[in-house]
Amino acid sequence: MINRTPQSLFLEPIEQSTMTEQVANRLVKLVSTGDLKSGDKLPPERELAKQLNVGRTTVREALKLLTLSGLLEARRGDGTYVNTEFISALAKQIEWPVLLNVQELDMVVEVREALEIKAARLAAERATPEEIERIAVFRELAQINGRDVKRETELDMAFHNVITEAAHNVLLSSLMYSLREILWKYIHLSNQMTESIATTIAEHQAVYSAIASHNPDDAEKAMRQHLSISREEISKVTDLLKAATPDTFR
Repeated sequence: MINRTPQSLFLEPIEQSTMTEQVANRLVKLVSTGDLKSGDKLPPERELAKQLNVGRTTVREALKLLTLSGLLEARRGDGTYVNTEFISALAKQIEWPVLLNVQELDMVVEVREALEIKAARLAAERATPEEIERIAVFRELAQINGRDVKRETELDMAFHNVITEAAHNVLLSSLMYSLREILWKYIHLSNQMTESIATTIAEHQAVYSAIASHNPDDAEKAMRQHLSISREEISKVTDLLKAATPDTFR
């Protein structure tokens, strides 16, 4: 196995007063954006501390936190790596079209609700002005001519990812990242079943408005409604498959 260390990795310095969780969040963000990929070796603690403008102890504690959560893997005498097994294991357990099994579908819906509704509520409480501006990425959906499900899914994922980031909870971010492949397939199919992109835009606007207004109750309600509608769209496919291949859904 060839170990890869990105040479162009860039980390913006953060203020000295930030805590271990802030450093951990920054590293999770690098993984979620693809700057750090499965199997990548992280720069040494000394280099991370210098780029982030924090002490090595803070970096060490952040790495320990992410290692305990399973996102990173510490190899004695070799360094710290992005854990390939953690990122892909859950997604491999629930493959398409197995995900369309009613039981599996309900499981994903329940996990999404548990994580994303909470993320929306926390984002309404904690989102920075810059993060609120980035959540507005969903507005780019209106610029798509006709339908482009792949692009719609990319923007949909970006919208949810920023909300998760704005929750400022590193463990929540790690859990959401572990579901990334599953959610991509889920959201992609939901977008395929949605008749009008305007519906998606309206749902996202409701969530965005609540977060921008720092209204946790409205944010929770809007996200719950959004996920409920998505579940209904996926159910259309499930019902069709149940009729066509009933043995799959026993």
